[in-house]
Amino acid sequence: MKALVKKRPSQEEPWHQGLFYKDKPEPAIAKPDEVKLKVLAAAICGTDVSIYNATAALKNSMSSLAAPEVITGHEFCGEFSELGVEAKKIVAGKLYSRDFNSETISAFLKATTPAELAQSDRLLPFLKDNFYVTAEMHIVCGRCYQCTIGEGHVCRNTYIKGLHQDGAFAEWLVVPAGNLVLIAKTEIPLEIIAFMDAIGNAVHTVQAADVIGRNVLVLGAGIQGLMAVAAARIMGAAGIFITDATDVKRGLSREKLEKNKFAVAKKLGADYCFDVSDPSGRQALRETISRQTKATGVDVVLEMSGHYLAYQDAFDNIRTGGTLALLGLPSGTLAVDFSKEIIFRGLTVKGVIGRRIFDTWELMRNLLTNGLVEAIVKNKIVTHDLPLEKYQEGFKALQSGEALKVILRP
Repeated sequence: MKALVKKRPSQEEPWHQGLFYKDKPEPAIAKPDEVKLKVLAAAICGTDVSIYNATAALKNSMSSLAAPEVITGHEFCGEFSELGVEAKKIVAGKLYSRDFNSETISAFLKATTPAELAQSDRLLPFLKDNFYVTAEMHIVCGRCYQCTIGEGHVCRNTYIKGLHQDGAFAEWLVVPAGNLVLIAKTEIPLEIIAFMDAIGNAVHTVQAADVIGRNVLVLGAGIQGLMAVAAARIMGAAGIFITDATDVKRGLSREKLEKNKFAVAKKLGADYCFDVSDPSGRQALRETISRQTKATGVDVVLEMSGHYLAYQDAFDNIRTGGTLALLGLPSGTLAVDFSKEIIFRGLTVKGVIGRRIFDTWELMRNLLTNGLVEAIVKNKIVTHDLPLEKYQEGFKALQSGEALKVILRP
C-alpha cells in the first residue's frame, strides 16, 4: 500500500525535512483485540506539520522509535475491514453504549444482544453499511495510576500512533478496538470526522477552564485556535479575543491573515481579532481587553499557537486569578519569572495533552451535532481536499497560511 513515512531522527545527524511517499506492507491484525480499518480520509494536523518540518519539539520523542521509519498521521475517518476475535466483543459492546439517533441501527440492535452480535456473521456487514469510524490514537496502558483514576489522557506509558507507531497516512490502519469511536453515517460528515482528533484537542483545551460567561483570549488562529473559538462560543463564553501573526517568511500577509483566518474566526464567534506581529497590534490587544474588561483582564487564556512570544501576550492580558491553558508545542525553552507572573497573581496554569478519554469525545460529538458541523461546513474550514500523493501541496498550503484544514485521501 502507499503511505507517508518519516525516518527516525538521529542524535548525530540533522533530522531530514519532509516526508517520503512510498510503498509499505499492508498491516495485519496481530492481537485478538485489534481491528483493521480502511482509511477513507486523513487530515494534516499541526503536529504533522512539525514532523514534516523536523522540529526539535518532536525530535527527542520520535528518536525512540523501534523501527527505522514510521507511517505518520493520526487524524482520520475510516470504515471497518476486519475484526479480531476479542475486538468483535468490544465493538459489539460499543454499539449498545449510546443512542446513534438512527431508527435502522436501533431496530437492528433491539433484535439481538451484544453477546449474540459478537458471534454473528452480520456484525461486520452491519458496521460497514451504517458506520464510519475514527479512533483515539493515544494508546494508553490502562494499568498505571493515572489510568486507574480516570486520567488516561496523561497515562505515563502512552504511545501515539502516527508518531511512535504506524499511523493513518496510508490505505490501511490497525488499532485496538477499545480506542475506536463509532459514528453513524447520518450523524457527522466524513470530512469532519477525519479531523475530530484536532477538534478534540481544542475542545479539551476549552474544557480545562470555566468559560461560561467568561472573557476568553485565544492565542493562535490555526485550526486549533479556530475550533477553540467555536467551542468556547457554543459553551457560553462572553467576550472572545483571538490573535495571530503575519509571517513574511511563510508568505502570510496581513491581507491573507484577515481573509483566511480572522474572517472565519469572527464567523465562528470571535468578537475581536488582532495581528500581533508588531508592537502596535499587541498594544491594540491590551487596550481593547482593558477597555472591554474594565481594566481587569481576561478570565481565560487558551494558548494554541506553540510560539513563546504568545506567552507574553498571555501574561500581559490575563486577570489576577485567571486560568492559562497551554496546548501549543513551542520549541526550546523560555525564562519565566514565576513569582511575578504566576504565584503572586494566583494564576492556574494547565498543560493540555490530547483528549480526555472518552469524555472529550462525547462532548465534541454533542457540540458537532448541535451546531458545530454547520459552522464548519458553512465557513469552509476544510480548504483543501487532496489525494494522498499530493501531500506536498497540502503541507505547503498550511505553511503559507493559505489552508485552514487539509484532507488527504489514500
